[in-house]
Amino acid sequence: MPALKKQRIDLRLSDEDKNMIEEAAAMTNQTVTQFMVNSASERAAQVIEQHRRLILNDASWNAVMDAISNPPEPNERLKRAARHLQNGE
Repeated sequence: MPALKKQRIDLRLSDEDKNMIEEAAAMTNQTVTQFMVNSASERAAQVIEQHRRLILNDASWNAVMDAISNPPEPNERLKRAARHLQNGE
């Protein structure tokens, strides 16, 4: 059973954008709503994936791995932050 659709988004479009969307929807044999929801959902998934993934070059990857394997000694600022966190400040 498809999910019950309860949410609504209102948009203001230029005539040019509206015509282009209607034409693209017709070309893909979809309603304007189907076309816009599918297009927006696909783009949203791409943006979310792009922001969740971190791609590093070899030098950056090696620097991160080195920092994990050989962490530097905590400086006074970090120690102070840890004390504040432990004390609930």
